[in-house]
Amino acid sequence: MTNRKQGRTEGSVLIIVMWVALGLVSVTLYFSHSMYFEFRAAENYYEGLQAEQAIDGALRYAMHLLANADEEGVLPESNTYSRERSTVGEALYWYIGRGAQNAYATVPEFVLTDEGAKLDLNLATQEMLENLPNMTPEFAAAIIDWRDEDEEVSEGGAEGDVYVRMIPSRQIKNAPFDTVDELMMVYGASPVLVYGEDANMNGILDPNENDGNATPPMDNQNGTLDFGLAEYVTVFSKFPEENNDQGQGNTNGGTNQPDQNPPNNINIQGDEPTLKVNVNTASAAVLACLPGMDQAKAQQLVSYRSTQAGLGSDTGWVSDAVGDGDLTEAQEYFAGSSQRFMVDVAAVGKNGRGFRRTQFVVDTSGEEPVVIFRKDLARQGWALGTNLREELKQYVQQQRQR
Repeated sequence: MTNRKQGRTEGSVLIIVMWVALGLVSVTLYFSHSMYFEFRAAENYYEGLQAEQAIDGALRYAMHLLANADEEGVLPESNTYSRERSTVGEALYWYIGRGAQNAYATVPEFVLTDEGAKLDLNLATQEMLENLPNMTPEFAAAIIDWRDEDEEVSEGGAEGDVYVRMIPSRQIKNAPFDTVDELMMVYGASPVLVYGEDANMNGILDPNENDGNATPPMDNQNGTLDFGLAEYVTVFSKFPEENNDQGQGNTNGGTNQPDQNPPNNINIQGDEPTLKVNVNTASAAVLACLPGMDQAKAQQLVSYRSTQAGLGSDTGWVSDAVGDGDLTEAQEYFAGSSQRFMVDVAAVGKNGRGFRRTQFVVDTSGEEPVVIFRKDLARQGWALGTNLREELKQYVQQQRQR
């Protein structure tokens, strides 16, 4: 009987010891997993900091390029500077830019871009705006009403009384646009109209932009990228005075005192602002919006321009491009150089993680280039395309094996 009790006691002790051991092992595993995740979080944070430093370095490099351009107001040729998978320490960066709007592209264009290649929201007439792809006459009129100072409703447009009735209600601005994103505040705006299917604004068709309603944004799943209005417009256009006829200057009337001027330092002739577009960099969609132009003439210019090398600020090629075509009305809107440029930088840290992306607009009209606009786009998601993601994984593996 005593032996049986002793056996039961020893068995109970063994079970208790096993439960204690199991508990200690569980706690150990829990803390080891916690430390592993803490380590990964710290590593990701560190790589994010590397990417941010790479963006700062890429911005400084871009500003140096713009300050030392062979021809003032003209972007350097893309093959003359480091623009993709460039290194800053252990991080990598890319300049995300635009070439021709390619609805089938799967890899971004890696270049600096010209804000003068777009249609200025604060200067374009309603007729010009109506010629933009996917624009409606009503939304074009609403844009005019949003930026003008009066309460007179344009045909099909909207003034303050309409905005008060919106849910939620808001006030109409009745002042120039400060950003392109401000279009979303205008009556009749929608993400599809303003941004199209290009949710992360990288100019290429990403998988989530070609899957119908499975993931945002809503798209038609037709294998092509439908651009929104944001692809074609700007609020930052500014051109050298030598591009302006009859004494046109910037908004400060030819002085260098931007604080005394209307927003964005746009061109003026007398007291009236005048719109200019850099014909050497603008897309056919933008050129087609100008008076005296249509899609056929615009495409003719762009096609001819692509055969010319090293245009610089020269616009003499325009006459050769159209032959007997008449561009008299449109030519007063043409410029050959610009003073504001987009620097859109994406970067990753050492192991291809810590993705960051920031857009800058740089003004080169002063003694030194200055940043006048900055926008964080990291939350819009990966912007370098699926193919480049795979290439980056292979690149990281190769670097680890060295």
